Amino acid sequence: MKNKDQQDTGITKDEVLDALIVSGRPNFNKRLLTHFSTEKIGLLPPLRRTSRPGSNKPVYVWDEHVKQQIVDLYDLVERGCRNYQNRLLYLWMRGYMVPFEPIRQHWIQTIDTFLYNLTAGEQDPEDALWHISSILVQFIEPKWKFSPRPDNLIRNVGFDQWRELQEFIWDILAVPTYEPEETTLENVLAILRKINTIAQAKADPEGSLSWILSLREIFTLPRYRDALINATIEQWIQARDCYLEFCQCLYQLATFFPKRNASLTNDMRQALFLKCGAILLPLLLMISYYGYEDWIHECLAILHDLLDMFTDPDFGAMLSQM
Repeated sequence: MKNKDQQDTGITKDEVLDALIVSGRPNFNKRLLTHFSTEKIGLLPPLRRTSRPGSNKPVYVWDEHVKQQIVDLYDLVERGCRNYQNRLLYLWMRGYMVPFEPIRQHWIQTIDTFLYNLTAGEQDPEDALWHISSILVQFIEPKWKFSPRPDNLIRNVGFDQWRELQEFIWDILAVPTYEPEETTLENVLAILRKINTIAQAKADPEGSLSWILSLREIFTLPRYRDALINATIEQWIQARDCYLEFCQCLYQLATFFPKRNASLTNDMRQALFLKCGAILLPLLLMISYYGYEDWIHECLAILHDLLDMFTDPDFGAMLSQM
């Protein structure tokens, strides 16, 4: 028998549903709440058994703070998010305790599928490179040539040279041991110079080529996959915190453009938060995992410097008219 100190109130499913209805959210029911809180699903914490003050009758409750998680889950479902991994990801990015392994596995499976489509699962580097070339010739290049809306840049560069550039990039990303020959590097450099001329850009072709080659250190797809598999949960949480800081900075910057900011509804903001997180969060993890977290901090420092500049009253007055 519990004494008064052991008894607590919590919040029951009926009380949650009443609170949702009061807030204009009438479409959940007890069956859904039970389903979401099962161990297999894990979108909500499990209900715990307790008793109410003055009674020993068992009741099943959540802690009061779970109410906000239920509200966020409700809004997510009502926006049409049916994908289980996306629901988990959204709640995890909001800081709720939900299973993380299905999220990680979804990212890993996405990379595995992409890699298989590029290389047909070939382990021999030469066979993998041959398959990438075949994929470009058979499936990708025809889309460039026969698109009803042809890309002018591709046409001006030339289909053969554009394919050579794309093949070089995909070889770099998909095959970690790929070492391009000197003639290949010379051809790619010539293509980058041609693109610069066509686009009237001021980029440094040598620098662009060096940057592409540097991707091998962290951003080949197999190394990307290894980072997702081997990172600790603490490293994932650090990546999440960085992503949330990026979001907060961008949200604050958006307030300095009230006319444009007003066009973004809450649903649009939440959809962007989820879609960008699905892409950027594992990238942030990978960058940090391989020891390049300074890149992340430098980007955040730039955003914070912009915020400091925008808080100047004169500058803010000018922006308010935009």
